[in-house]
Amino acid sequence: MTEFLVSWPEGDLGSALKLVALVLLAYGLVLWLSAIVWVYRDIRSRTTDQTSQVIAVVLVAVFNLPGLIVYLVIRPQSTMSDAYERSLEAEAILHELQLTANACQSCRRPIEDDFVVCPYCRTTLREPCRNCGRAVRTSWAACPYCAVERVAARTQPLQPAQAPEGGDMLPPRRRAAPQTAEPPSRPRAARR
Repeated sequence: MTEFLVSWPEGDLGSALKLVALVLLAYGLVLWLSAIVWVYRDIRSRTTDQTSQVIAVVLVAVFNLPGLIVYLVIRPQSTMSDAYERSLEAEAILHELQLTANACQSCRRPIEDDFVVCPYCRTTLREPCRNCGRAVRTSWAACPYCAVERVAARTQPLQPAQAPEGGDMLPPRRRAAPQTAEPPSRPRAARR
């Protein structure tokens, strides 16, 4: 290898070593500058604090590889876009929970807060408290107004006599017509 380096025109071992050192120095300089640029871009995507951005860039500019390692340890865990997406997800979940609170517990359709019966599936949503008489959701374990334990949920559907005041009574259920005649028999299909 030494013969190859010495065989260059006007080449001696000293000038060949200077050339190798110059190439290695240029390579190190490019790595150092690229680390500074990468840290600058990375810290800008992670925080808007100018002081933190300057400290991170100076740390890598002064200490090079050890500074880069220290930066990787102390940098913020998530980028601002990740934090924004997480906040949007949390907001969507809260919105969905709020919609669920204003939905029927059986059919999940939206209802008003003061409905006593679901207008879609006729599920009883609220019952009067046995102590204070205020409307209490059937899913609650106690009355939030007087702190009395609720009685077990009603298993029977609303009867016309129990319809809420001012509301229309439920329409009567249709009864099946009595069958007096036997249903006509169908002819059997011929077997093949």
